[in-house]
Amino acid sequence: MEVATISAFSETGFSDPKYATELPQALANAGLNQDSWSKFIANANEAVKFEWGIGTICCFMSNAHNKKVASNMEVFCHDNQALLPSGLSVSYKMVTEKQIVQLSDSTGSAGTLETFHKLIFTRA
Repeated sequence: MEVATISAFSETGFSDPKYATELPQALANAGLNQDSWSKFIANANEAVKFEWGIGTICCFMSNAHNKKVASNMEVFCHDNQALLPSGLSVSYKMVTEKQIVQLSDSTGSAGTLETFHKLIFTRA
């Protein structure tokens, strides 16, 4: 059963994605305390950072920077499970969506891709 989902995304496509640091009420209700949450979210924000290198720069258009984050987040979920209360687990999902905006002169629309890094908290 899903308890909560939090998302991080890059504001510019180049800046690091970031999760909000406030403890969601649903997780507090599930027994997660502020101390454990602070450690968990600090680790999550470190894991979700882009790792820029020659490979990710050259392959930017193929979303290499987000794919590297995805592998880091899978490791993060496994390594940080102990910070969660018994019975609560976390998994990761990367979701890329097309965002459509209308042009200001009403001549059409434009689209961009936005990638969200979701942490999904579930109770068994």
